[in-house]
Amino acid sequence: MEEKVVNRRMDREDVESLRSLLPGAVVDLQITTPTAPRRVKTGYVGLDLGNCLFFQAPTSAKWMSTRDLLTVGNELVVRYVLEGSAGQVIAFRVKVLKLLAKPTGLLITSFPSHIESIGLRANKRTQPGISVKVSAESFPEAEKVKGIIVDISRHGCRIALPLNPEWPVMLDNASITLTYSTDGEETDIQAKVRNHKLESDFVYYGIKFDSDEETVNALLSRHTLIG
Repeated sequence: MEEKVVNRRMDREDVESLRSLLPGAVVDLQITTPTAPRRVKTGYVGLDLGNCLFFQAPTSAKWMSTRDLLTVGNELVVRYVLEGSAGQVIAFRVKVLKLLAKPTGLLITSFPSHIESIGLRANKRTQPGISVKVSAESFPEAEKVKGIIVDISRHGCRIALPLNPEWPVMLDNASITLTYSTDGEETDIQAKVRNHKLESDFVYYGIKFDSDEETVNALLSRHTLIG
């Protein structure tokens, strides 16, 4: 009952984003496991607004190990790209309610209490990804270079920096420091640039973490929806 009260407080924009996910769309499921999270792709089926969501859960042999992880109460993170003028990555957390095998493989989950989104084309939302400051030898020390982590794993991440004539493009293998803030406390993560891609308004960098596992895990646990 308490969860439904929270769900009703989802803002109109979040509800519209969820309704824009069409049946048959491919989504990414991140399944919590005792070791490392398992990520698989599947199809979205539909929703019962405020109550539950439905996803395909194939009964094929290839999917059996995945189905074994979909136990009642287990947590999932769902991600999908919302196309159109907004161009957003949507992510939310739900729990497994039921797994059916007949008449078809179907996964039923709880309804999300809130949604996180990252703008790919235009940042129209006030809710960005993980905000970070970037320090590198190629940047002047006095310059405050800020970007957004748009994808992250235990080994690295992808960050987006706005195009700025004062910020030279970092080369591959460049050593950098990412600084993020949690409850007013700043934490540094050492990393290296692995690749970069220029787009109209941003430079996207593939980053490999060099910091210890504990530091990286702290970042992941603080930002579970994007992690």
